Amino acid sequence: MMIKYLRLIYLSVFIGVLGVVSSVSAQDVEYTPEQGLEFFNAHKYKEAELIYHKLLEKYPKDARYNYYMGICELINRSNLSGAIKKLNYAAIKNVSRDVYYYLGRAHHLSYHFEEAISNYKKFKQYASKDDFRGEKADLYMTQCNDGRKISSKIYSLEVLDKIKVNQSELLDVYKPAKDVGKLYKNGDFFASGVNPEHIMFETERGDVVYFSMEASSQDTLNIYKMVKLIDGWGDSESVGEPVNSSYNDAYPFLQTDGVTFYFASDRPGGFGGFDIYKTFYDNETHSFLEPMNLGVPFNSPDDDFLFVSDEFNQKAWFASARETSGDEVMVYSIRWDGTQVRNMVEEDGEILQSAMLKVAGEDSPDETDDNDVAYGSGVKNKKEKAMFHFEINDTISYSQYEHFIDSEALKLFKSGTQLEQQKDSLSLLMKSKRHDYSVVDDATQRNKIVNDILRLENQVYSLDDQIQEKYLYARQKELNTIVNQVNKGVYQASRQVQTEKPAELSIEGIFIPEKYAMYSSDEFEHQYAKHDKIYKQLFSENDVKSLKYADSLYVWANVLNLESSQLLAKSNQVEEEHTLKLSALTKGKDSLKSQEEESVASKMIKESKELKILSTRIYHKSMDKKYPIYWLKLKDVSSRLDEEKGKEVDELIYQGNAYFREAKNLLSSLNALNLESFEKAGAMKRAGIESQENALALYCSLLDEGYLSAEKQETTPKEQVQKSAEDLDKSEEGIQKQSEAEVPAVKQDETKAVQSDNSEEYRIQIGVFRNSPNPEALAKIPAVSSIILEGRGLTKYFAGHFSSKDEALRAIPQVIEAGFSGAFVVYFKQGKLSSLPKE
Repeated sequence: MMIKYLRLIYLSVFIGVLGVVSSVSAQDVEYTPEQGLEFFNAHKYKEAELIYHKLLEKYPKDARYNYYMGICELINRSNLSGAIKKLNYAAIKNVSRDVYYYLGRAHHLSYHFEEAISNYKKFKQYASKDDFRGEKADLYMTQCNDGRKISSKIYSLEVLDKIKVNQSELLDVYKPAKDVGKLYKNGDFFASGVNPEHIMFETERGDVVYFSMEASSQDTLNIYKMVKLIDGWGDSESVGEPVNSSYNDAYPFLQTDGVTFYFASDRPGGFGGFDIYKTFYDNETHSFLEPMNLGVPFNSPDDDFLFVSDEFNQKAWFASARETSGDEVMVYSIRWDGTQVRNMVEEDGEILQSAMLKVAGEDSPDETDDNDVAYGSGVKNKKEKAMFHFEINDTISYSQYEHFIDSEALKLFKSGTQLEQQKDSLSLLMKSKRHDYSVVDDATQRNKIVNDILRLENQVYSLDDQIQEKYLYARQKELNTIVNQVNKGVYQASRQVQTEKPAELSIEGIFIPEKYAMYSSDEFEHQYAKHDKIYKQLFSENDVKSLKYADSLYVWANVLNLESSQLLAKSNQVEEEHTLKLSALTKGKDSLKSQEEESVASKMIKESKELKILSTRIYHKSMDKKYPIYWLKLKDVSSRLDEEKGKEVDELIYQGNAYFREAKNLLSSLNALNLESFEKAGAMKRAGIESQENALALYCSLLDEGYLSAEKQETTPKEQVQKSAEDLDKSEEGIQKQSEAEVPAVKQDETKAVQSDNSEEYRIQIGVFRNSPNPEALAKIPAVSSIILEGRGLTKYFAGHFSSKDEALRAIPQVIEAGFSGAFVVYFKQGKLSSLPKE
C-alpha cells in the first residue's frame, strides 16, 4: 500500500510540474536543460529531478545531466546508488570539482565510509576558504570515522511497517498500548515557557513527565522532568549528565521497567544529526549511566529520533529522515520482543542492507538501477535476514530460531542471549563507574567506586562463564540430535542453514598458499601424539576429531610462521648485497639489475608479512577451537575433586580462564586492530590452553592413581550434557547472586617476608606495575606483598595485612602520602584475592 501511495504522490508532482513548465498537452511537452537548471537553482529538487530524468532518457551519456540528476537524487533521497553511479560518471568527465563533495555525501549516506572520506578530501583540496561546504566536509569526515566504529555491530530487525508523514503529524502514527504511557506535544501540556511543537512523554502512572526545552545558559535543548505532587506538579528539574550535554538532547522515553531510557541527541560521536541513544537509571546513585548509541539500523547520517517501545505488543517505533526530504519523516514500526541482539558485521553491504529497513516483500527503490548489485541490493534482498550467527560445527551455522531441531538446545541458546543482554547492561554500568573514578578526588569515595567496579567485574566475569556454558551445551545438544537424525536417515537441514564445506587448501576461510600444502606429516603426527592420552581418556570421538583438527591448525601456523621468518632473513641478505653493490653501479644493465634485486627484496618482505598475519590468524583459530571443549570438560572435572586434591587443578583452570579473558579484552579494544596486539592476544590464548592441558593431564594422573571412586567416575558426554543442561535450568536465579563470585587466583610472590597467619585479611592495593615501584616510597608504607600476573609482564603490589576493613582504611592516607594516590582496600580469603564481603 505504501509503495502505491508514494507512486501516486510522485505522479501528482509530475503532473504539477508539467503544468508549470508547459501549457501544451503532455504528449507535446519539451524538456529543456534551461528548465531543469531553473528548478535546480531555485532548490526545487523534486521538480528538477523529473526534468533531468526525461533529459537522460534522450541523452544518457550527457555528463552535466548526470551531475545534476545525481545531486537531485541525493538531496531527495530517492536513489542513492543511482546518485553514486551518475556522480562518478560526472567526476570522470570533469564536469565540476564540486562533484566530490556530493559524491562524498552520497557514499556517506550509503555507509561507504572509506569512499566518503576519500571524496571529501578531494573536495577539500579544491574548495576555497570561504566555501561553507569545506567546514561541512570536515564535520562529515569526523562522522564517517565515528560511524565506522559504531557500525561494527548491527541489529537485524523485522520491519512491520513504515509510513511517511509530515513531522507535525508524527504522533498520529505511534500507537503504543495505554499502559506504556502517553506522548504529547509540549503545547498540549504546558501553557507557555517551552516550544509547543516539541514532544514529551508521561509515564504510565501519570506521575512523571519528561520533556525538552532550551537550557537557560545556552541555546541547545536539554531534557527535564517534573514529578506530580499531592497538590499539583512540582518544579522542572534537569535529568543531568550524562543524558544532557552541551548539544541538543530531546525526544525522551522511559520504558515501563523504570530503568531503560531512550532519547535522541546530536552530540559528537554519532553518525550525524540526531541519533537515538539508550541508557539506564542507576537506583543506587539516582542518576543515569553513560548513554550508548543504538547504532545501525536505528541511526543513520540523517536525523533519527523518538524511539518508543511497547513490550505488551512486542513492538517499537522510531522516526527517521533517511528516506525523506523537507518536512517529511518516515516512521518505522518494528518487532521488539527482547530477542534482538547486535551481531558483528561479516560482509560488505550488510550495513546498508540493515539500514534500508525494508518491510518484508517491499521492492527497493533502487532495484531497477544498473548499480544495485554493487551496493548490496538486488538478489541479496531475497536472502533470509539473519537474527544472529551461531556456529553448530565447522560446516553448520544458524541464523534463525527456526533452524534449531532440538527444543532444549533452543531454550539454552535463548537463555544465553538473555544473559548477554544482562552482561551488556552491567558492562555499561562498569564503564560509568570507571568514568566516575577518573573525576573523583576524594580518597574514600574513590575507594568505594573501586570496590563497586570490582564487584561489577566479578558479576560480568561470572556472566561470561554462564553465557559460554549455555552456548556450549546448546551446541552439543543440537549436534547430538543432528547425529541421531543422520543415523536414522531423517535429517533435513533448512535450506537457509549454512552447510558449505571449506574449499580445498582452505581452513575455515583461511587460505593456505599451495606451495606450503605438501608439508611433511611428521609435525602433525607429533602434535597429535602430544595429547593423545588425555584425548582418549577424557573425550568423546567427536571431540577428539575437533581437537585433532585444532592441532592441525596449530602445526600449520607453526609452518607458516617459520616460512615467514626464513623469508624475512633472506630478504635482509638480498638487501645487504644490494646496498654493497649500489655505490659501484652505473647506468645501464647494472642499474636495471639493482632495481630487480630491490624489487625481489620488497616482494619477500611483503610475503613474509602476509605469512605472519596468516599464521597468527590460524593460531587464534586453533586456540578458539580447543578452549570451549576443554572448558566444558574442566567444569565437570572440577566438580569431581575435593578441595585438597583439586586445589592445583582448580588453580590451573582459573589461570587458563584468566588468560583467555585477558585475550578477549585485548581483542575487543581498538588497539587489537594492529598486528602486535593480535599476536599478544594469541600468546595469551596459547598460555591459557597450556594451563587447561596441564589441568587435564593432572586430572588424568589422579585417575591413574585410582583417586576417584566408582561413584565419582565420569559420565558419558551425552549424560554430561543432559545433566548440565538440567542443572543450568535449576540454578538460574539472576545476577544478584553473582556479586560474591571469587576472583581467579594467581601465583603469589611475597616481596617482603611478611605473611599473615589469618585465613581472612584486608590489604591495600597500591597499583599494578611493569617495573618495581620506588624502594624509598615502599619503605614509607606497611609491609609490601605482590602478585605476579603471569604472561602479562605485570605485578600487583599491596601494602599491609589488616584484620578489618576500617583498619585498612585508616592506613590509606599514609599510602597516598607515599605517592600511591590510587590506593584502595582489597580482601584476601585463604591467601586468594576475593571480592569484598557484604557489610
